[in-house]
Amino acid sequence: RVEEADGGTLFLDEIGDVTLQLQAKLLRFIQDKEFERLGSTATRTVDVRIVAATNQNLESAVGEGLFRQDLYYRLNVFPIRMPPLSGRNEDIPSLLRFFSHKLSREYGTSLRFTDQAVEALCRYPWPGNIREMENLMERLAIMNEGSVIDSRDLDPYISFSVNQLTTELKEVELD
Repeated sequence: RVEEADGGTLFLDEIGDVTLQLQAKLLRFIQDKEFERLGSTATRTVDVRIVAATNQNLESAVGEGLFRQDLYYRLNVFPIRMPPLSGRNEDIPSLLRFFSHKLSREYGTSLRFTDQAVEALCRYPWPGNIREMENLMERLAIMNEGSVIDSRDLDPYISFSVNQLTTELKEVELD
């Protein structure tokens, strides 16, 4: 993958889960832009931009000895902090439209959401983040018989039950 990224961008997903042994190898690669193919003795050089992502707090991992401090500083040149999807409720309707259009092309089905369904999805905590939303949308495209998704259609697929949402809404109204 490193060789294929030559002249472009190498994306290192879930960098926080990489073992300390692999972290040392990555650090050497980042510093020298050199690597050896598995089983080869020839050193190869590449020109890559590196983008790394994780859902873990790398600063804490460094403090706990689970992530190399020198690698952390190499990767932390231009940090972009993205809050989890649960902290970006205003993005949820746009993301629903995006995935709906994508699934429309893939499955030939168009999903539309009632206001109640959008509200339920905006209140859902999204522990699986954007991947969970994408999987939910695909599941709805496959399993739902109609093209209009109501809040009751979501209940079998997300762990945040619609009954819990209704209870929370009633509690909010009483306050």
